[in-house]
Amino acid sequence: MKRWLPLAVCVLHCLTLIYLARQHPFGTFATETDFYHFYAPDAERIAAGQFPQNTFQGPGYPATLALLGKLTGLGHDLFTLAKWLSVVCAVACGWLTFVLFARLFGFWVGVGAQLLLIASGEFPQFSLNAATDVFFLLLCLAALVAFLGERLTVRGRVAATAALTGAAYVTRYNGLFLLAAFVLGILLLDVFAQSWRVRGQLTALFVAVFLLTASPWLIANYRQHGSPLYNTNYLNLATEFYPELVKGKTNQDATRLLAERFHSFGDVLRHDPATLLKRYPENLWESLRRSANDTLANRWVTWLAWLGILLALWVKRSSAVLVVLLAAALYLLLMGLNHWETRYYFFLLAVYAGFAVFAVAQTFAWLRARGWLLQPAFAILPAAVVALLLILTLTQARQYVREFLDSHPQEILLARDYLQRAGINGKRIVARKPHLPYLSHNEWVFFPQVQTLDELRAWAESNPVDYLAVGKRELKERKKLSALGDPQKAPAWLQPVWVNEEPPLIIYRLALPAK
Repeated sequence: MKRWLPLAVCVLHCLTLIYLARQHPFGTFATETDFYHFYAPDAERIAAGQFPQNTFQGPGYPATLALLGKLTGLGHDLFTLAKWLSVVCAVACGWLTFVLFARLFGFWVGVGAQLLLIASGEFPQFSLNAATDVFFLLLCLAALVAFLGERLTVRGRVAATAALTGAAYVTRYNGLFLLAAFVLGILLLDVFAQSWRVRGQLTALFVAVFLLTASPWLIANYRQHGSPLYNTNYLNLATEFYPELVKGKTNQDATRLLAERFHSFGDVLRHDPATLLKRYPENLWESLRRSANDTLANRWVTWLAWLGILLALWVKRSSAVLVVLLAAALYLLLMGLNHWETRYYFFLLAVYAGFAVFAVAQTFAWLRARGWLLQPAFAILPAAVVALLLILTLTQARQYVREFLDSHPQEILLARDYLQRAGINGKRIVARKPHLPYLSHNEWVFFPQVQTLDELRAWAESNPVDYLAVGKRELKERKKLSALGDPQKAPAWLQPVWVNEEPPLIIYRLALPAK
């Protein structure tokens, strides 16, 4: 019966997420901004045979949405499709975590790791998000499971892992950490126990399949931008290491401002290499410290995970364990170049979950081997400790999920309904967030970084737009334009056509005199 337990966990997990997902009808103002800004528009472009516009990530996720939209007939409702994709991926991530750590440390460690992953920190809320985070984690875990599995031949495992690594890279460029981890696993850790000659052949096979998988995007990116590796993540690097240039911000205001100064990774590196070298270890340590924050995992889970890593290196060291730890270390080193967001570290969360449960199991095994806790009643103590960890982390996760489900900007739907009733579509709408323009089938124009109404007017005179949406996000980020929060104080060239008092959201029609 016990072999059905992980499947039962998957079923319960899936039913829970289905219940919660039905309370999530459209995207919030947090990370799902990227859905309306990048993922959904790029999915529509890809479906229409056009080049995607997101320069921070590859097209793997929107391409998947476009394909699933064709297969399911949900191409007209990409948010619903993306939401349910995250649900499926989250359940699959739980299963893969079980498989991975059951192979490393035994069945019950795998089950415990599965439970802690799916219940930890912000992972449950992102299991409902229309975002790349859980989808990317699925690809990473699938690659590790394929690499360390035993059902395929060695060459089959290498080829499958390389294909999944290529898919991960095309989804998020930081998927390169897997490439490094697996190549080192083949060559230096000798996971497959082969001669140097065969290791070289397997490495060549891995790189070849990786490049073959990624080649459609590498070629398209080269033709579009002149480099197969082109991306604009150097702007994220700049926001993290030169925060004084953007007042410590890491949002779109920051990256759009820095785009005027930096145009390549070389520009960022040359700007102040001494500062960058000084701040990298500081940022790396800060990322590791914050990984012990409750938003990723309960602190007890994190501390036990670090203990579990030490114990594994002492009593369970193997090439498979070392590959997992190497992948985690490389991921942390790579992410040390970026600012902290909990969702960026879900791969580390999966590793923490597995090694935390191993620490519990190994500690009790050590005590029993020394003649302690031998009574039959004590046999349930490891499960009781894991259950306690699960209760603690569920309590935190429940709060995060509730806050997330309560954060829907309902005023956006009211504004959308007005625009649809008024027959306003295909117009250019200025807003801080892309939700309203996308949902109403209009074109989004990012709210310019102006400081006064005169500057806003001057900008509008040289950038033809039709409407201006001012809500709580605009008023928060453009505090010096607070007068726009009161239609009575707005200048004559901004005519309020729709007003929602609470939460505040005003749609202005621009009425600039013709030149």
